[in-house]
Amino acid sequence: MAIIEKNMLGLNLRMLLVSALVFGAIAAIFGLIIVSMGFSGSGSILIWLGFSFAMLLVQWYLGPIIVVWSTGAREVKEGALPELRQILEKYSKLAEIPVPKLYLVENPSPNAFAFGRTQKGSAIAVHTGLLRILSKEEVEGVIAHEIGHIKHRDVLVMTFASALPILLYYAFLIFFGGSRDNKGIGSYIAVIIGANVASFLGQLLVLLVSREREYYADGFSALATRNPKSLMSALAKISYASVVMPKEENQDNKSMNSFYIAHPSSGESQSIKNIALALGKGESFEQALANEKKNSLMEIFMTHPLTVKRLDRLNKMRTWQ
Repeated sequence: MAIIEKNMLGLNLRMLLVSALVFGAIAAIFGLIIVSMGFSGSGSILIWLGFSFAMLLVQWYLGPIIVVWSTGAREVKEGALPELRQILEKYSKLAEIPVPKLYLVENPSPNAFAFGRTQKGSAIAVHTGLLRILSKEEVEGVIAHEIGHIKHRDVLVMTFASALPILLYYAFLIFFGGSRDNKGIGSYIAVIIGANVASFLGQLLVLLVSREREYYADGFSALATRNPKSLMSALAKISYASVVMPKEENQDNKSMNSFYIAHPSSGESQSIKNIALALGKGESFEQALANEKKNSLMEIFMTHPLTVKRLDRLNKMRTWQ
């Protein structure tokens, strides 16, 4: 167990480091282009920053189109899947938001996600595997969770929160870069490294915000359904599925990990399996969770909270039933 979590920690850390380096490389290349065009000093930094925000706005606008294209989602026609549409309308009304469009993704792995630019233009997509594996109550818990994301405008919040690493990167360049006159290559390299470190730390903060948004969506689901146990059961099944499903059937789109209701690592899925085994042996739920939360350092590199922590919070909310 510890070996699995250690490997996942290293993998996630390398992924973040590579992302920061790639961002730094792109920024450096774009900076060289700006300098070659005759711009320098704070003027070039402002152009850099403007370019980054322009890319952010393009990402926000094209995001829904890319999501539909990359997942193969198709909009559910009026009259189709009446029970699912009824659930969608029920919790949209409770959340006091426009009813999102409904999409279906032909994918055997159980999952769902919300996307869109605004509350009015939002949509929820569900995998066929979710409808096949989960009960009606569990599907309600999942849909209510996604409605919670839309109500809290999480897609918009996270799109613009992703600008934090960019801001920190350029803020470091502005405050510590200064004029390049009479500065050697060593100083220039030190500033670039520092800017990338600032960007990396910013990314960790973005991931923290992302995890908190998941907790809020879980909380909305628990309150709206008045049945936290339904979402608990759904999360356990979704996480456990990556262990028991054959690799050829587990077709989650890796580029969509941050959108899915749950994105458990292989180590987490093993944790869920261990919890199921522990409960089967008569061990208490609280004891099982405590055992699995001992090695939770890996969470700081994840878009979603550890599933065991989400289950723990939801378990405490069951007294509201």
